[in-house]
Amino acid sequence: MSYVMSLSRRTRWEWSSLLARFGLLSWLLLGGTGAFASSDADLSTPTEVDPLPSPTQKSKPANLSPGTASKPSSQTVTLPEVDVTATSEWTSPELSSGEPNAPILPTAAPVISTYGVPTDVMDTPRQITPVNQTLLKAAGTLYQGYIDPISLSSILPTAYTQINGGMNDSITIRGRQALPYINGIEVTLQNNAQAMVPWSWNMVESMDIQEGPANAVFGATQASTGSVNYITKQPYFDQFRGRVWDTTGMYDQYLWGADAGGPVNDKVAWRFSYMGQDQGSYYQYMYNRQENFYVAVGAKPYENYKIDFYGDYGSYDFYPQFVDMMNRPTNALIRNGLYNTGVVPGFPGSVAQGGPITGSPTNPAFSTYAGSVVPINRRATLWSPYGGGQGTTGLAQLVQSLTVSEDLAIVNNTMFWYSSAQFVEPQVYYSEYVPGDYEIDNRTEVRWSYDPLAEQSEHRRSRREQDLLETAFGSLRLHNVIDTGLEWHYQYNNDYLSQNVMNYSNSWSIANPAAPGLTNPALFYLPSTKQFRSYINNPHASGGGEWQIPGAPAGYYYEPLNGAGGTTFGDYWAVAPFFQNNLDITEKLSLYFGVRATGYFWDYSTPAGPAGMPQIPNLTSASLQQSSLNPLLEISPVYKPFPWMTTYFTYNWSYVTNAAAFGGAAPTFDAASFRLLNQLIEGGLKFNLLDDKLFVTAAGFSQNQALNNISLPATLAQINGYEVNIAYQPNRNWWARLGYIYMHGIENWSSLPHGPSMAQNYSTAIALQEGLALNTSSVFPSGIYNMIGFPDQYASGTITYTSDAGIGVTLQGIAMSRQYLDYFYDTYIPSQFLMNLQVFYTQPKWELRLYIYNLGNQNYWLPFGVGSSGTRTFDEENIVAGWPFWIEGTAIWKF
Repeated sequence: MSYVMSLSRRTRWEWSSLLARFGLLSWLLLGGTGAFASSDADLSTPTEVDPLPSPTQKSKPANLSPGTASKPSSQTVTLPEVDVTATSEWTSPELSSGEPNAPILPTAAPVISTYGVPTDVMDTPRQITPVNQTLLKAAGTLYQGYIDPISLSSILPTAYTQINGGMNDSITIRGRQALPYINGIEVTLQNNAQAMVPWSWNMVESMDIQEGPANAVFGATQASTGSVNYITKQPYFDQFRGRVWDTTGMYDQYLWGADAGGPVNDKVAWRFSYMGQDQGSYYQYMYNRQENFYVAVGAKPYENYKIDFYGDYGSYDFYPQFVDMMNRPTNALIRNGLYNTGVVPGFPGSVAQGGPITGSPTNPAFSTYAGSVVPINRRATLWSPYGGGQGTTGLAQLVQSLTVSEDLAIVNNTMFWYSSAQFVEPQVYYSEYVPGDYEIDNRTEVRWSYDPLAEQSEHRRSRREQDLLETAFGSLRLHNVIDTGLEWHYQYNNDYLSQNVMNYSNSWSIANPAAPGLTNPALFYLPSTKQFRSYINNPHASGGGEWQIPGAPAGYYYEPLNGAGGTTFGDYWAVAPFFQNNLDITEKLSLYFGVRATGYFWDYSTPAGPAGMPQIPNLTSASLQQSSLNPLLEISPVYKPFPWMTTYFTYNWSYVTNAAAFGGAAPTFDAASFRLLNQLIEGGLKFNLLDDKLFVTAAGFSQNQALNNISLPATLAQINGYEVNIAYQPNRNWWARLGYIYMHGIENWSSLPHGPSMAQNYSTAIALQEGLALNTSSVFPSGIYNMIGFPDQYASGTITYTSDAGIGVTLQGIAMSRQYLDYFYDTYIPSQFLMNLQVFYTQPKWELRLYIYNLGNQNYWLPFGVGSSGTRTFDEENIVAGWPFWIEGTAIWKF
């Protein structure tokens, strides 16, 4: 396939130099392997988990009730302290303590939660990474309060994430935000993992990251290249225990929390967690204040029946880091910190939007008013003191499990999720007002295990096995583990949004030595401009004009109809029968087969306007009543020539839906919006080596998907790549992770009359050089384009050493290749490398951690919109300056 943009312009020497620098970290991680392997320290198996047959033995599980799936035969690390002693479907004691020498190998997890019936990571035909408390603490994820763009990528390079306004509810996987699941149920009140409120880490015990779309049991509503199943905190059944903690860091970072729980009796246990945040930011004026309360209650009233309740409530007061980062990105800014100044004549009242590419009287060429190029503080942002946001979230989840026999179990999972949000960005004008959206999901699974050969006589079976004994596939088994059932889903949306006049970012100058007064953030208030005022209560303006949102504070405006953006009111139902069979054909050959059919019933329209608002033809009366049927098919053969080696091939094909801002449907959607292709082709290898101390996995993949574009139809895209990940834990003192991913994406606009849209197609420097206007909000011609906004190559490594006295250190390195910010491949972030360091001291009753981020104080940058995200349209108007050297400390007392 030919590309419009050629890759030949890339400077290979930059990446070679980057790899050379990264080689030092690689040597540290792998060069000492011999020393690690020769250590006298050994691994031992914790005694708190019942021994179960190894999946590598291919024996029938004792039963299919949650938490009793087969446990790997690999040995794990002895823990100084174990926090959770009740094994459930979603977590296990040795994975939840967070001790620095707890087991981090994927094979140490008793089960993987992302593939229907809990399975062993060696048997799953996907790239799956269990992330326990130890890895979360090593990455610093728990103590930053929001999903940081690069923290988790230190342990998994494909998890390079966009900032998403600081309102992510999931990380990015393979260039697109992963779909979030809570204890196996998809959260659909979001768009591309943007939930419009910050995320609560308070309820998260661990998570399983799966690369590629979900399987037939979990299902997927929206397009994705990955999924994250958050496993919430479990009750303590063994004894009363708890902890309190405090985190303080530079740039006004304050987080604190408490966690406690224990048994009521031998059948009932509980757990409660609280986390508070009062966070400033490296960026000027940004903040996030939130409180989260979580409770878990578990009961085992009968030997074969258990019930678990999980609840979480969060309140948020925050300034969203949406399109208000540093504006006017240029190569001079990225490399030398030099900013293009200058304000349009008549500023601030005459700020204009639109105009042809060559400029116009209402949007003049930048060269006519540009000022000098000056150094700028990297903390500067396009901030207005009149902006901000508030929100609440709520979770209530009930999981019931009934073990009928050793071969039959029934699991019912019901989840309620609530979200409300309001925020305004007056400097660009973007507003959202959601008085209260919610979703209800219920899934009933029947898990059945059977072995047709078990009923044969030993004589007949032995004869049959004798015929195949010498083959490459081992003896015939035909062992089936089936997970089938029904899931239904309901979602309600009442969402107001304004985005039609938001492409103003490059109008403001946040540095201006000739006129310092014009950089006052109070002037960055778009509603005061004559252009914006002309839209208010004007039914003939774009999108039907700007109207005060009913029930919202003054200054909250919305457009009655704004394309795929999100102003919408309505609900939808979904019903999905599913069937998945994990068939062990022989001792070495397995087949995973799954099908799902999701029927959707949509009913959406434009929401009610303010009192006295006139009816605007084709705008205020827009609506859709639509039904759709979206199938999913997955076929995955797995071949294990040796117990320590797995090869697999996966084909996952499905239709998914487009989504408005909060995951509903916009009244402008057509039938094609509800049947978008999402396809994965992947092949991979997994190795469990050195007596279960070294885990290596590699995969090549091709992912077809539909891009959710802002105000434009969804378009086809493809991401191709390969990756290698290594996890090594020779003993209780050392562990290391090392990974590399290459991926390249293309966007296919050939079937549309136009190409991608950019708030500004070219950099501010080109606008100055060529006499062009800023804020053009133009589209490219039809064709095929290289995807922008993420590095084709990303590598990371983490190594941790813990002495027997509890003193330890963690060293991390992250390397990323060039990242282009426009489709001309003119403006780009060069290759970057940075390191983090963590020093800690742990004891049975207390723990101290010191995080040192960006150890070399590198001036690194991040694109505003990554890869497949619709916000890539702002990449020539906004750029994110990475945090410099900064320090954060955490103290924990355990009781």
